[in-house]
Amino acid sequence: MRWLRILPVLLLLAALLASTAEARRDEAVPVWDPQNANRINVDFWYDDIEGDVSGWSSVDNTAFATPKFHIDTYLACDLPGHTGPNAWWCGELNGTFAGGDGYANSWDHRLGVPATDVAAATYPILTFKGRYDSEAGYDYTYVQALDGGVYIDLNTGYNGSSGGWFDIGAYGFPLDTYDSPATCRFRFLSDGAWSDADGLYDSDGGAFHCDDVKIFDFYGGTEYFFDDVESGGLCVPSVPGAAGDWWHVVEDNCSSWSTPHSWWCGDDGDTSLIPPNLNNSLLTPPVDISEAVTCTLRYYLHAEVPTGEDGWNIEVRFDGGEWQQLHAFYGDFESCDGWGNSGINGDDLTDYLPADEVQLMVTMQTSDDGCGPGAAGGAGINLDDTWFEGVHTDAIEESSWGRIKMFYR
Repeated sequence: MRWLRILPVLLLLAALLASTAEARRDEAVPVWDPQNANRINVDFWYDDIEGDVSGWSSVDNTAFATPKFHIDTYLACDLPGHTGPNAWWCGELNGTFAGGDGYANSWDHRLGVPATDVAAATYPILTFKGRYDSEAGYDYTYVQALDGGVYIDLNTGYNGSSGGWFDIGAYGFPLDTYDSPATCRFRFLSDGAWSDADGLYDSDGGAFHCDDVKIFDFYGGTEYFFDDVESGGLCVPSVPGAAGDWWHVVEDNCSSWSTPHSWWCGDDGDTSLIPPNLNNSLLTPPVDISEAVTCTLRYYLHAEVPTGEDGWNIEVRFDGGEWQQLHAFYGDFESCDGWGNSGINGDDLTDYLPADEVQLMVTMQTSDDGCGPGAAGGAGINLDDTWFEGVHTDAIEESSWGRIKMFYR
């Protein structure tokens, strides 16, 4: 009757497996850690988006944007013959920026020159004095003019460092072939990483300054507009209009990892488009990691973002502090590689410990024309199973039964 002695053990193991299978996935579940028999690995928090998601939140960052172009005496124009301490500056005196004063990630700020009647001009041009310092190849300041009601770039975008103030000179940017009245602006755009805010690019007073903004007739010399910024400034700072909050839970077996639900940043009515100028963040609830010795973030994310002009950022913060950039992705270039764009390999957050709480933020960003259809005819990103796991400080039971139980979730 030896099998009668074994039967209780088998029944106990079966009960352990059954009870574990029914456990809530958002609870801390112990896992056997072979590297340290006196500690256990746990899921501090696990959400497959199949239950209550009220702890999550989303925000349309464009709804709260305020213009960064402003009048300032900081790093004023020092060119010979220039007088007056004021200039237009797209930047911040910000003591919280890791790189000091300058600019932040994901900025889209404009300084408009009021519509100017140049019908009588033979050859109207735009000139100014300026300086710039922004991440080369990624963060740009454009000079733009309306052409057929649409702003087009007059330059290839100032980036890198100008090395100080420069004078565009008497030749400037011709306006004779564009809309009349002439409508111009300066526009600064930064991508999702490497700026003064995260300290990965430490600018010298970035992003952009301008002064003595002028529109005049090159041949006749008639001045139609001049802003020396000394009497309050005539140019007009602005930001894009609010793009809306597009994060929501969808029920779709085809677009979810663990069916049928996942988060989606996209349009239910037109799955081939995400609106332009989007800056839309999805946040997990704060997760308790106060007992963590190690911590790893894992998630499943699927992107259909056809061009490199649109992308998404992965950030975390601890104890409600500053957000830390983990990844900045730009387009899948119509490869639509499914859930390959995922964090299943994990981001090790152990260096940020000790901490009481951690929180994840995923931000979708699009350009002026929005995010067009991908290879599968859709556009957007899905986020599904998301979890934080790591080694817990509590010791497991010293009995052999305690060790056996840790083999099972």
